[in-house]
Amino acid sequence: MVTVRLRYLHGFVDKTGRVRYYFRYRGTRWPLPGQPGTSEFTATYDALLKKCLPTKRGSNVYFAPATMGYVIGKYRASDKLAKRARTTRRSYGQLLDRLQDLCGAALIADLRERHVRALRKEFKAPSASDRAVMMVRLLWQFAKEDLDMELGPNPAAEVERKHSREWSHEPWSDEFIVKFLAEARPRPNAQRAVMLLLHTGQRVGDVATMQWEQYDGRWLRVRQAKTGKLLQIPCSEALKEMLDSMERKSPFILTTLRGGGYSPGALSNMIHDATARLGAGEHTAHGLRANAAVRLAHAGCTFHMIMAITGHATAREILRYTKGVDQAKLALEAVERLEVANLRTKGKQNSG
Repeated sequence: MVTVRLRYLHGFVDKTGRVRYYFRYRGTRWPLPGQPGTSEFTATYDALLKKCLPTKRGSNVYFAPATMGYVIGKYRASDKLAKRARTTRRSYGQLLDRLQDLCGAALIADLRERHVRALRKEFKAPSASDRAVMMVRLLWQFAKEDLDMELGPNPAAEVERKHSREWSHEPWSDEFIVKFLAEARPRPNAQRAVMLLLHTGQRVGDVATMQWEQYDGRWLRVRQAKTGKLLQIPCSEALKEMLDSMERKSPFILTTLRGGGYSPGALSNMIHDATARLGAGEHTAHGLRANAAVRLAHAGCTFHMIMAITGHATAREILRYTKGVDQAKLALEAVERLEVANLRTKGKQNSG
């Protein structure tokens, strides 16, 4: 007897002694006509496989209209995803792959809040589960607005976040920055990396790939990888002094021992290892982006001035960094300005 091995195919011998086959997927069974190898059997099996099998991005498996897999496929091909930054597209793609695996064959209209909560449990890290809920919310909105699907209230709208911290990259203390610049290893690359991060306010990836051709002796030209935005950043005296004193060992400003540039991950790891050895492993390289914004705010720079350096798209993002900036000093200045305004008003009234 020949053993037939096909994915999701099961067989049994009925009471007449005939072998019958069925397709089983996630607890549901569909009978298959005829015997393996016949055109009728093959056509039915292939149709069920296309209907049920979750697939990775780039495959040619078809998801029926109105399924989550169908909506995911449409979103992948849309301008809404294409317009996002390259790094965002990559992370979204991985998340969409996972959601497609988990619920690609399900009808999106059948999705309820309890399903979203159950889906969230499939992601171990709180931040990952929150991103999954965010993506379901986005796909539901996309299906309604862009695909004109008749859908009710968004089932992910009221699902609470599991990751309680709104922002996980805290700024470094001034005392620790001084300690790091004096003691961190490997020296001098750790110090140079921190100076570039602190004085340009850029993301780790943009600092890792900075090349000498971007520096003209006064300005640094940065094309941000995440946003595509071109920034012209004037160098502070401290940063200019450091850059002018450096030996140019490679096209990259930050050069590894092997003579090449750092990858974003390698630069982050280098800084993390250095902070950990100094007893402050909670400090991240991205936290220095916040330090840059805070320093500018302390110097009296407006949100637009800070955004011109860091490249942030909205003042709301800057506010997250600078909301703790010397509240008492700003409050005193506000009251002093109010007093001046009141004196001017009284003066006008008296003269009238």
